[in-house]
Amino acid sequence: MTFDFNGIQLYYEVHGKVKGEAKPILILNGIMMSTRSWQEFLEPMTQFNQIILFDFPDQGQSGKCDKDYDHKQQVNSVIALLDHLQLDQVNIYGVSYGGQIALQLALDFPARVNKLALFNTPAETSYWLFEIGQAWNNAAKDGLTYYYTTIPYIYSPRFFAENREWMEKRKKVLLPLFNDEAFIGSMIRLTKSSENYNVKARLGEIEHNTLIVGCEYDFVTPFYQQEELHAAMKNSKLIFVPNSGHGMMYEEPELFISLLLGHMNNNKVNYNI
Repeated sequence: MTFDFNGIQLYYEVHGKVKGEAKPILILNGIMMSTRSWQEFLEPMTQFNQIILFDFPDQGQSGKCDKDYDHKQQVNSVIALLDHLQLDQVNIYGVSYGGQIALQLALDFPARVNKLALFNTPAETSYWLFEIGQAWNNAAKDGLTYYYTTIPYIYSPRFFAENREWMEKRKKVLLPLFNDEAFIGSMIRLTKSSENYNVKARLGEIEHNTLIVGCEYDFVTPFYQQEELHAAMKNSKLIFVPNSGHGMMYEEPELFISLLLGHMNNNKVNYNI
């Protein structure tokens, strides 16, 4: 399904039905992800919740942009989606880039957010992350170079080494995309959209019940950045996942589902024990 956003057709999917008083869960993709990235997870997710998948402008099956932009456009696209679906409030799960947009959404439109789940998400584009983005964009002239610059570092070294066959299949799928001029153009714009991202000074304003998850071998958004989020966000809980990388949902799918749905579906926060 699509809707119009400033002349761009944006793609979304709605799966499952609202169960009881549970809010729908809106999933905000990581930078290289799309609605297709979540298909394997839909069966367990929709047992208890309605799930909304969404491709940002320049992502997946959504339309391409013709100029650079920043996170404000992406936040506004999410609000446009909620308005289109006539949803006053949702639970939001964001991973990496999607988590950044989720944080800005919670700050700028707090009433539209019920609970947050932020996986491998930073509060700013650090110098480290900025330089990674520069490396990605400079490698974008050649698909194979782009693959080797981006993909290996998304996973933990052990997972990558022990899943060679799976990674080689991924490479065959990704290389045509990485050699596609339109796709690479969108990736460059998405990467550049985060260059000035920094909400560290405002984190104390966020009062939503928030689960923060970080991973031992996340080389893109290291665990100290999730520790910073937790220290500044008063109603947050922090989970450390050992032996996993930035792509934790693929390395530990059962744990991922347990953490996400456990947080979203538990409404008791005070225990008299």
